[in-house]
Amino acid sequence: MPMAVSFKPECESGTHPALAPQAMACTRGFAGMSPSQPAALLVRTAASAEPVMDERFSCLYLRPSEPTPDSPRARYRIAALFREEGFTEHAAALAAYVGREVGIPQFADSRHSSQWNQFVRECRIGDLLDTITVIYRYLFWHVGEQSAHWWRDAVRRIFSEEKLAYRLDDIGGVHPAVDQEFQRNISSVIAGMQAPRYQKVAQLLESAATHLLADPANYKQAWRAMLTAIEGLFGMMFPYVRMTADEMDRHLLPMVQNAYAGDASAHTAARAMVNSLQTWVEAAHTYRHEPGADDPPQPPADVAILAISGGASFVRWLIALNDSRASD
Repeated sequence: MPMAVSFKPECESGTHPALAPQAMACTRGFAGMSPSQPAALLVRTAASAEPVMDERFSCLYLRPSEPTPDSPRARYRIAALFREEGFTEHAAALAAYVGREVGIPQFADSRHSSQWNQFVRECRIGDLLDTITVIYRYLFWHVGEQSAHWWRDAVRRIFSEEKLAYRLDDIGGVHPAVDQEFQRNISSVIAGMQAPRYQKVAQLLESAATHLLADPANYKQAWRAMLTAIEGLFGMMFPYVRMTADEMDRHLLPMVQNAYAGDASAHTAARAMVNSLQTWVEAAHTYRHEPGADDPPQPPADVAILAISGGASFVRWLIALNDSRASD
C-alpha cells in the first residue's frame, strides 16, 4: 500500500518562517503536483542546480569523506520514490518502457512498488543509473514536465546527501561527479606552471582535465595523460632516464635527500613519498594500453579521481624539487 504523506498547512503555503530561508518548496507529492506547486518534496529552490544545506546530523557529520560509486541507503531512498501515487498509476507502462529502453526483459511486467523496490535495490549500478535517465524521459513525454523535474530533483538530492559519485544534468542524464576540491587541485597546478619549459607538461594536465569533463568522462585517458605528464617531467629532470622504480631510487631519491638535508623528519617523510610515487606509477601502468594486449576497461570513478588527483600533487612536488635544484 502506498505510504500516505501529509504536510502541515503552513508548509503547503510555503510561508512557514523556519523554511523561508531555504526557499523550501513542498507539495502533496508526485500525484498532487500542479502548475502552482512546482516539483516537490525537495529541500532546494526551483532555479538552483545545487541543493541547499540539509541540517540533519548525518548529512553534516556522517557523510563519507570521498564520493562513493554505490550506496544501499541511496538505493533504498530511490526505491521509496516509487511508492508515490503517480508512479502507481503509470507502473505498467513505465515498467514496459524501462524494460525496453534499458534492456531488462524480465522487468517489463513489473507493475507494483515492491517489484520496483527489489529491482532498484538489487540491479547493477549501471542499470540503475540508466533507469534514472529513462524514467525522467518517460515522465517528461508521457506525464508532464513538472513530474519529470520532481523525479530529477528528488534523485539529485539523494545523490548529494548520500555523496554518490554522480551528478544529474537538467534532462536527467547521469554523469560522474568530479568534486570541487579535485578541480581546484588540478587548476592550481596548471596555473603554477608558468615557465615555458613546463608547457608540454601543462598541456598534458589540461588534456587530463578535458577527459574528466567529457560527456561521458573518460577516466582511462585522463589517467594516462597524467602518467605521461609525470613521465615527461621526470625525463626533463633526468634526461635519458626511464621512469622506473629503480631509476627513481637512483636519481630522484638523492635529489630528495639533498633537498631535505638537515631535517630528519622531512627526509623520512619525503623518502616515503618517493615510495608512494613508485606505487602510483605501478598502479597507473594497469591502465596503460600495452602493444599486443587487450585495452583495459575504464577504471572505477572513485579510483580514477583519487589517482589523478594524487598525480597532480606529485607534479606539483616534482616541479618544486626541480626549481629548487635549478636555483642552487
